[in-house]
Amino acid sequence: MGARFACAIVSLLAAGCSSPASRTPAPGPTFAPIASPASIWFHPMPAAAAWPGESPGRGSSDFPALFAPGAPWPRSMAKTSVFGLYAGWITAAGDPELQAVVAFLNLHNMGIEIEAPALQALSTCGSGVEGYAPFGQSLHDFTLAYLQRLRALGAKLLYVKVDEPFYFGSVVNDPRSCHFPVSDVASQVGQFSQLVKTVYPEAAIGDVEPIVAGPYAPDVVTAIGQWHDTYLQVTGAPFPFFFADIDFSNGEWPTIVKSLETGARRRSMRFGIIYTGDAQDISDDEWTGKAVARFQTYQGASGGRPDYVLFQSWESHPTLCLPENGPATFTSVLDAYIKATTPM
Repeated sequence: MGARFACAIVSLLAAGCSSPASRTPAPGPTFAPIASPASIWFHPMPAAAAWPGESPGRGSSDFPALFAPGAPWPRSMAKTSVFGLYAGWITAAGDPELQAVVAFLNLHNMGIEIEAPALQALSTCGSGVEGYAPFGQSLHDFTLAYLQRLRALGAKLLYVKVDEPFYFGSVVNDPRSCHFPVSDVASQVGQFSQLVKTVYPEAAIGDVEPIVAGPYAPDVVTAIGQWHDTYLQVTGAPFPFFFADIDFSNGEWPTIVKSLETGARRRSMRFGIIYTGDAQDISDDEWTGKAVARFQTYQGASGGRPDYVLFQSWESHPTLCLPENGPATFTSVLDAYIKATTPM
């Protein structure tokens, strides 16, 4: 399960792509058609230099090139409906850089999504745990800072994903967690949602949770369903969408995720899946190959029908985002998905 510290606070940001390396082009794979394409979301990682406290070598040095005129991802660009920005990067980026990104996304009709913390750490717990603003830093002020910066630039923020609040707020086996009652987590997330809507009333605030077998009781599918039911009871409305952050090492993951997809639809939520590689991958070829194999498995062999597919990395691979027709680049994974879902 990949932790997404990048969406919490600047000092807790994790990495997706990293600095480029030379490579020898390799033949691309062939793809079986997928009958039901989903809306494509793309969430690459800026270079570590833009992230105070980040480890050297993490992030993609060609991230700014994604937004240049004639950037070499035309097919993927045309099909990507939502682009992900990390909250910490929004607060750290210089004005010209952020303005260029927003202008490009507006020009190409891409909405923005942010994955963000929705829990406030206490003096006794929560600091250093994913999904929390650390004690001494106001979640309220941090949230308003990045939202108001986007609003001032005319950014089209469509979605905010709350960063795994049920798991890290109540479930995780970590003594640093606050282990709030589930109803308290729901109440805090509901308050966060209301805060977002003071700046972006049109934004949809949804959920993402890690899909791991161990800590949930009695099982992950039942526990996630009960969490979503509790959120509805506490706030009076369901989450508009839910993303599954999957432990792909579990061989039963396609069956588990299909059950989650069914449960989300039954609760009037749109369903999304994160396609990624693994933390232990040692090359871009390995990472991108796994990401492609996973959408083929879920939407091809297993007949999954997500509403949204999010291509995101918080690991050290892939190291390059461009070009889309290059070997083992991030946008080449998007291009592979588009080819697999485009009728011949």
